[in-house]
Amino acid sequence: MLRMVTGALTLAVSAQAKMRYASVLRCLGQVLQELDLKALEVKTHGDEFVVQAWNRGTSMAMDVEKHYTIDEIRNMNMAARQQRKPFVGPPDLLSLAQILRLAGSYVDRARGRLLRVSWQDQSDKIQSITVQWEPSQPGRDAKIVPAGTVEELCIHIYKRRKKINMVSERETNRPFVSVNRAL
Repeated sequence: MLRMVTGALTLAVSAQAKMRYASVLRCLGQVLQELDLKALEVKTHGDEFVVQAWNRGTSMAMDVEKHYTIDEIRNMNMAARQQRKPFVGPPDLLSLAQILRLAGSYVDRARGRLLRVSWQDQSDKIQSITVQWEPSQPGRDAKIVPAGTVEELCIHIYKRRKKINMVSERETNRPFVSVNRAL
């Protein structure tokens, strides 16, 4: 633990900053979307994320089970960030990575603790997702959230991503200008 002291206020900051659930689940989704999955379940177990996945087909048996630590996810995220291209077009909002990111954003905005995310691809156009979470502060009651909140969250993520892309586009298309003063 690092301790920062400012005046009368003492603030303890963890040496390993907590990753947001949106980032964690997006990263796991990017790794797993290469597989041809029909269903996926991500559970938290202490500081680990347990991923269970089922491939497409008639088999009911689980095909993949992996355990990821926060450090492994952080490393995967950094590796993916280095391979990322500036702007390749709008994201596929129905991709596994984006669907899981949405679930993580929902829990982050509720300031909750993720318990489980279950995703199922039912057809080309129908996916179902179940998010199980609990309030991060004991004694704080969970709120009943109307269905419109999910739609608002999708719009919020889209707008935030568009704003980030627009800033990166401006930086990449900016011509180099040298300003030297001759004396």
